Amino acid sequence: MIMKLNISFLLFFLLIPMVNSNEEEKESDEFEYSALGINFVQTDKTELGLKISIPLPGNLYLVGERNAEDIDIENDSYERIINSVRLGVHAGIGDIFSSISSNGIQIDIANIFDVYTEIGIKSTAYETDINSFSEDDSQANVIAGIRFGNPNGWEGNVFLDLSKDSEIKIKECPINQVCTEAIEYELNDKTDSKFGAGVLYNINKRSAVKVEMISSDIFDTAIKIGYQLNF
Repeated sequence: MIMKLNISFLLFFLLIPMVNSNEEEKESDEFEYSALGINFVQTDKTELGLKISIPLPGNLYLVGERNAEDIDIENDSYERIINSVRLGVHAGIGDIFSSISSNGIQIDIANIFDVYTEIGIKSTAYETDINSFSEDDSQANVIAGIRFGNPNGWEGNVFLDLSKDSEIKIKECPINQVCTEAIEYELNDKTDSKFGAGVLYNINKRSAVKVEMISSDIFDTAIKIGYQLNF
């Protein structure tokens, strides 16, 4: 059923460009950091995610994100609701190294890709029916990456998420002690390294579709299929 659902969304997204291909392109060749997106996140189950990016003065922007994930552990499962807020800064590689002088020779570098860094905090709520386990956890959220390609057509995005994360694990009963619960659970903090790569197609200056794949040291690989409204 999930596979059929994903195929339907893919077909829908592929048909959108045919309908909107005559609309005008963006006036600027710079990458956009102002958008509202909805994502279908495929992990152990298909869940929904929302993301908004708001431009600030200069090269700054603000990101707000909410994702839901279902995680399988042995014969049980639990749900993670992740809310995050990050402050981002971006610049073209040519703007960063606008001119390099060596022995009187000036070297100009074109803006062939955009570099960005986002720093903030994420709050994760864990819910499960296992012994009525419920817990909230807050961690630092740091993401860095590059965007490349054509802001009026196909874009690529490669990023690294170096945030701390937590998973639910079975709490071991200490030796020579009697535990009141047959099974108890607790959060296990780990530093996770998530590597992501994706493509985005700008249908016109107001809308885009994207596909991302994100690998994790702790959790299963996630696939995101989304629609984005640029403003």
